[in-house]
Amino acid sequence: MGYFLQAIISTIPVLKARYSDFKSAVVVPLTDDFALIPITDELLDEVGASGSSGKFYRYTPEVANWVRAISTYGAVAYIEAEFFGGTGGQIAVVWSSGDEILPPTQETGAINIALQLLGVSRGSSLDEFEAVGLPRHRDTDDWIDDALPRQ
Repeated sequence: MGYFLQAIISTIPVLKARYSDFKSAVVVPLTDDFALIPITDELLDEVGASGSSGKFYRYTPEVANWVRAISTYGAVAYIEAEFFGGTGGQIAVVWSSGDEILPPTQETGAINIALQLLGVSRGSSLDEFEAVGLPRHRDTDDWIDDALPRQ
């Protein structure tokens, strides 16, 4: 079974400050006041899917601009993970105050590095990925059912 996730992660207040920029954006609570916005096909079409995303699958220039705008409210990460049959990888970038503080990083543990920069503590969990609750679903679209109601 595979694991596929493309999402923006920060705290609930930071994400709620700008998620209404796009009607298909939703905020999904994780643990300890953290949350994610899943980058679904519908949201990607709305934000903008043009241009090269480089190492990323859905981190288009338009998504990067939105992440940068969100970061004026607090640190925010864009993450991607893709695993199938024991192979795959992950990549992450972190922005804060409009500045990129973790350039696109593609390595084992990239998402944990990004989550640490956001202030996630692993506590008694295996790692930050587990601590924040990212194993809950195995596909980006599956997160939608857990979204907070739109205001």
